[in-house]
Parts: sequence; C-alpha cells; structure tokens
Amino acid sequence: MSTAAKACLGALLIVSVVALALLPHVSLVVDTRFPTSFELRVVMRMMIFTIVVIGLSILVGAAGLVSLGHAALYGFGAHVAATLGVYLGIGFIPGVIAAIALTAVLGAVLAYPSVRVRGVYLAVITIAFGLVFVNILREWVSFTGGASGLFGIPRGEIFGLRLSPSARDGHSYYYVCLFFLTLALVLQYTLLYSRFGRAMRATAMSENAAQSLGISIIAMRTMAFVISAGFAGLAGALFTYLALYVNYETFTFTQSIQFLLMVILGGAGTVVGPVVGTTAVFGATVGLQAFEEWQTFAFGLLLVLVLFLMPKGIVGSISELWRSRRTAPRTRESAEWPHWTPALDAIVQPLENPPETVLSLKNLTLRFGGLTAVDHVNLDVKPGKVAALIGPNGAGKSSVINMISGFYKPSEGSISLLGQEVTGRDSAAMAAAGVARTFQNTELFADMTVMDNVMVGFHTGYVNGFFGTLFRIPAMRFEEKRKRADAEALLDFVGLTDYADERARNLPFGHQRRLEIARALAIAPKVILLDEPAAGLTHGEIDDLVKLIRIIASKGLTVLLVEHHVDMIMAVSDQVTVLDYGEVIAHGAPAEIQDDPKVIEAYFGHAMPIRGREMAAE
Repeated sequence: MSTAAKACLGALLIVSVVALALLPHVSLVVDTRFPTSFELRVVMRMMIFTIVVIGLSILVGAAGLVSLGHAALYGFGAHVAATLGVYLGIGFIPGVIAAIALTAVLGAVLAYPSVRVRGVYLAVITIAFGLVFVNILREWVSFTGGASGLFGIPRGEIFGLRLSPSARDGHSYYYVCLFFLTLALVLQYTLLYSRFGRAMRATAMSENAAQSLGISIIAMRTMAFVISAGFAGLAGALFTYLALYVNYETFTFTQSIQFLLMVILGGAGTVVGPVVGTTAVFGATVGLQAFEEWQTFAFGLLLVLVLFLMPKGIVGSISELWRSRRTAPRTRESAEWPHWTPALDAIVQPLENPPETVLSLKNLTLRFGGLTAVDHVNLDVKPGKVAALIGPNGAGKSSVINMISGFYKPSEGSISLLGQEVTGRDSAAMAAAGVARTFQNTELFADMTVMDNVMVGFHTGYVNGFFGTLFRIPAMRFEEKRKRADAEALLDFVGLTDYADERARNLPFGHQRRLEIARALAIAPKVILLDEPAAGLTHGEIDDLVKLIRIIASKGLTVLLVEHHVDMIMAVSDQVTVLDYGEVIAHGAPAEIQDDPKVIEAYFGHAMPIRGREMAAE
C-alpha cells in the first residue's frame, strides 16, 4: 500500500472512531431522541461483533484459512468471563485478560489439527468444534446452567469508574467497547502491514515459495489462529459484561455463518472490511424486517447480488477498482539492469574463510516407488562459481534442485553445505542455512505487490520479535525502514523499481522471473539455485541475465543453474554436469562438454551453436 493510501486509510479510521465517540451525545446538539438506550446497545453489539470479525478477517484474508466455528471461540471467551464472575467474583479487567489468554490457548489447540488441512476439511473440523462446544454448554447444566445460562455476572469497575451503558453513568461501558474496538483496529493494521502479515499472506498464496524463504507454514497458520481466537475471546468477554448473562443459544453454528458473511461482505484481509461488513449485515437485518417471513430470503438475495457485483467484498472490490484506474507503470529499458549498487554489498556478502567446496552431493539418489528419478549423482561446487545442470526433459535436473532445497527427501546419498551435513532438512531449514531458489514455474505471491514480494524474503532476517512488531517500537520501525531500502536496492538491481507498487500477477512473464531472483537474493543466501531462469525472457533479457549471474558470482555467491538455453549455459558456467535418465553422463568445463559425444547424442543432437561459442569466449 502506498503512503498516500495509508494516510487516507488512517484518516478514515480516525473519523469513524471520532464519530462513534460523539454518537451518544448527538441529542445534546440536535433536538432528537436519537440515539436511545436501545440503539446504543445495538451499536455496542456491533462494536463487539466487529472485534470478532477483525480476528476472523485476519484468519481468512491473511492466512487463507476459513473457520466455521468462530462463534464457539466467541462463546468460550464469554463463558470464561462469566464463570470467573459468577463462581469467583472476579471483575472486568482480570476477566477480560483471562478470556483473551484462555481463548488464545484454545485457538492454539484447535490450530494443531486445523493448520494441517485445507479447504473443506478445515471447515469440517471447525464446524465439529463449534457443535461439540454448544453441546457441552447445553448438557453440562451443573456448571454452565444449560438453557438457563449464567446470570448475575458482576461488571465491576475500572480505576474506580463504575461500568454501565446508561447515560446516568456517562455511557462508560460504551466507551470501554469503543476503546477495545479502536485497539483491535490498530493492532489489525499493524499486523497486516508487518512482516508477520506479509508472511501469512505469502503462505496463503504459495506454500512452496514461502517455505523456500524460510517461513514455517505451520507456525504462521498457528499464529493466525491464536491471534484470531484472542480477538474472539476479547469480544466474548465484552459481550458478557454488556449482557450480564450468557447461555449457549447465542453461540450457535448460525452465528459462525454470520461472522463469516460479515468478513466476506466487507472484504477479507482489508483493514476497514470488518467495520463495513458488520455494519452492512446489521443494517440489512434491520432494514429487511419489513419483509417479515421473507426476511431471510431477502437477505440472502441481497447478499448474492452484492457478492456477484463485488466478488472481493465491498472494500476489496472498491480497492481493486481504484487500482485499475491508476496509470500503468512506466516500462524501463532492459539495458538498465543489472544495476549493482553499494547497498547490495550488505545483502549479497562473500563467505568469510570459505571452504574449498560450498555444496557437495555424494551418491544422491531419488526414487518414486519403482522409478529412479536421480541415480547416484555426485557434484562439488566451489565458492563464487557457477555450476550448470543440463539434460533433456525428464533427466532429473529439477529433482536434484528440489532435494538440495529441501522439497524432496533423498532416497540415498548425502548433501553437504559449507562442510555440514544437511541431508533431509526441510525447505525452511535449508533456506535458513543459506540456500535460496527460484522455480521452474514461477511461484510468486501473485496478489501482493512487487515490493512486498521482496520484503517477504527478508522475513527470517528480522531481529525484532512479534510483540515489538505488533506495538511498533522504535527499533522495529527503524528495521522495517532499513529492509525496505534493501528491497528497493534489489528491485533496482533487476530493473523493476518502477513496478514496486504493482501486483506481481500483473507483471510480464519475463519480469516475474527477475522478481523471483530479487526475492531469492533477499534471504542473503550462500547458494542460489536457479531453475530455468531464462524461460520467458527475450534475447536481450537473457544477455542481461548472464551479466546478473556473473555479478553475483563475482561477489562470492555460489550458483547452481538449470537451464535449456545452451548458449547461455556455455557463456556463464564454470562447470557443467549433464544428466540423462537421472545419471551423470558428463561433467567438466563448458568447452569439454560441448564436444562430448555422449552429450551430443543425449542432449544437443548437433554441434554447439556458434553463438554459444562466442558468448563463452566473452
């Protein structure tokens, strides 16, 4: 999001909060009975619901996980506060804290099975959780009160101020609800536009790419569940102290559906979407009361029409329309990249006291059942060198890349990185060890901006933790600014500076290849695996790609390249390994490989093109 857009969003939120703050006092300015006590209680219910929807929007819009059991988390928080009040006489502040903490813990427990599945299976798990929760409330009469529920809950005080929604006490509880709604909106904004928000969106858009950058899918999804549950617990406690009564009928599956509708209608993953969605559903419910028994049908028809016209919700669709009206970015001349600047020296750093061999493969073998995809491959790559893997389609080149980067586990053999055994480590661990990669089929975070794609690459390099990020401490703001400057340097390196605010999916295919390389460099790797990086590039762009690879190799970065452009391979490689049916049939310098009869028979099919010899001699 641009600085101007963030400023507009901030101004909109401030105006909304101020308007809500002045609402109870409208009658003092205008001669009207609005708002009545009943209407203010409706507004408080809307504020409480919005807090639940904010948490669910983070889960759905950022992490890409759909929960149909959020009413149960909301109800659990409500019952924690009610139970503490009824049985132990505990008041507002400790009750709210306990509701948030215990509901967050329950969210972590629920996340354990949920984050390992997607789609309909996740929905089934959350539905089952909600049904089990409601049945426990209904059947455990001695503790929950069953149909009678829990009542007589003490609301207590805050710093000597009596909490009450009535005008006689200055609408004190109304402003408590407004305070927590404002806090929830601020925390949501901070989270979504932080490294954690970017990482959550990244895992939702491309698990493979996120893992290749060192991001733990399970950790990010668990975090999303815990945060979402914490918001639901807060809202549940606020509801308890508003109604001073709870029973299971408030937290049914129908309520979960309503929460999800509010998220979708407002725009999942947007900052103001929860406010708009909650207001729209409440407004539609009140406005359609005239339809009496046809109310549900009318509401469903209205919802279908809105989502048909605005498939990304009200806020999401308006944002897309705004983006589509922007002027297209100015295209840069390809001759301007690669452009190395001193700022990149802090990202692509040479190894101190590098070993003789950076990457070593010993008898590396991969089998899929009875099929041997890679058969006892041996390869040693020296620091600052470019090693190429070539061979016909199906030779096993990408399988070797996938084993080195941790996406496949070798059936036999070993992988050593900087002299350390790393065989069998997963992709996130390999990224943490200093192995970056691009993909044969581009794996970008399509709906994120070009800038944010690169910023995701810095995720594991941050020093500030979750709470420092959430509360935007000065050290976190400084670190974020520094990482953004590094990202700008990487985009300048690959010639994409003018596309920084463009969605990645809108880039031409060749530009997407360059963006993948910039993102891979963001993890400050020691080894970079390039899987067909020239695919989709023009001849001029391929020449520039050769220059780019030469530059990063000259800075001490080790490159393993899989490519079908033979002239490029011969121009940029220090050593070439040729695979055929998973076996190494030749290995050596480019000049030796191009004249090898086995290679000519298996791969080239003819003499080395003159263009390749000329490029190799440059």
